[in-house]
Amino acid sequence: MNAKTKQAADSPSRAATPAAEIEGVSGSERAKVVLEKRPRQTLPSTLEGSAALSYADIGFFFVFVFFLAMMFRIGVHLHGFSQTRLDNLTLPFQITISLSLIGSLYAIIRLRHGRGVWKRLGWSWPARFHLVAALVAGIGLGIGVAHATTPTIHVIHLWNLILLDGLLGPVIEESFFRGCLLPVVARTTGPTIGIAATAVLFATLHPISTFVQWLCFVSTGTAFGWIRVKSGSTAASTLMHAMYNVTLFLCQSL
Repeated sequence: MNAKTKQAADSPSRAATPAAEIEGVSGSERAKVVLEKRPRQTLPSTLEGSAALSYADIGFFFVFVFFLAMMFRIGVHLHGFSQTRLDNLTLPFQITISLSLIGSLYAIIRLRHGRGVWKRLGWSWPARFHLVAALVAGIGLGIGVAHATTPTIHVIHLWNLILLDGLLGPVIEESFFRGCLLPVVARTTGPTIGIAATAVLFATLHPISTFVQWLCFVSTGTAFGWIRVKSGSTAASTLMHAMYNVTLFLCQSL
């Protein structure tokens, strides 16, 4: 047998080697072998503290949100309270709901991953540069969106602005979207697509009436995700978010 014939005879055996390696194992084990050979995205160093978080954590949180929404619907159906009251919640009730949401996210991560919940969610003090960038960008986004959209017609009271739009709202949304969801998606798709996908979901889950409003939410969500990845701090994205909310309200009120 000459050299060319021998090389041709050896080629099928080489091609069959990967299949032979997993031959005789169960279907689940074979799938595991194939998945392990696929390249995995590497998290940026700024997101490594959240590497333990998973889609299961996200799923459990959505289950809690769904359960909470169902309780409200059942309450309306059983005439526990009216739909009008549900649409116009009092400040104490909104604070209670907000605390229950952040409490549930904390409990899920605490039970599944142990201590260091806030660290896993990216809560650390940002560098001075990122702190200033969050402040300036938040104000700039608020001014830009205020000029791109029509002013809101509903009245926002001072304490609602301070406690909900300036504090609890940004803390809850950034803890989940940028603190939990973004690192998990980025581990699968990379940080760029992770930021974009998180921003789209962030916009879609907000009540909007026009496509322009949806685009504004996507834009702001992208900015919040960018500062989260660059700074490694959910506190930075929360600060940007809070400044955006306050600036937008002031611009639309003047």
